Amino acid sequence: MTTRCCFDIVYTAFYTTGYKEMKTLCLLRHAHSDHATTPDMDDHDRILSARGQREAENVGAFMKEQRILPDAMFCSSSVRTVETARIAFAELFRGGMDSLASRFDRDFYLAPPEVIMDEVREADDRYSHIIVVGHNPGLEDLAEKLARGSDQVIGKFPPSALAVFTCDVDKWQDFSPKKAQLKTVFMP
Repeated sequence: MTTRCCFDIVYTAFYTTGYKEMKTLCLLRHAHSDHATTPDMDDHDRILSARGQREAENVGAFMKEQRILPDAMFCSSSVRTVETARIAFAELFRGGMDSLASRFDRDFYLAPPEVIMDEVREADDRYSHIIVVGHNPGLEDLAEKLARGSDQVIGKFPPSALAVFTCDVDKWQDFSPKKAQLKTVFMP
């Protein structure tokens, strides 16, 4: 009688059963921000409050604990979203957010769900785990839309909330709400 090496079993399970790696999409709302410090301050330029900085650390710690490790990030260019990402990913990666393929774009600032989904569909397929760091109402609306087929309900999406979805697609261009399943939610 011959015994099989564990690597043979893994190889057989992986390559002969039709296993396919699913994509993962995370939606992260920026943490709490300070109100405008001057009357003429643009909303885009608001910074995180002390509370928001703690929230960003907490969501980063949650991601590390749960092994939620994105390899690409789409981020609104607003100061508070960039700060949220910088602080959260410092908890997650030794190189911080420099460890991710990152795109900072004003198009994600207050973007509606359709714009976010279109950007995700255009993502390079070499990335299997994308995180979008942005704002409500777009993120909350998209999270609700993607969670409709799931057992969990999202409801409100407060500052520093995180929703993680597995997407039953090989290519991002095939991404749609029907192919997403809510995996986990972090609410501060």
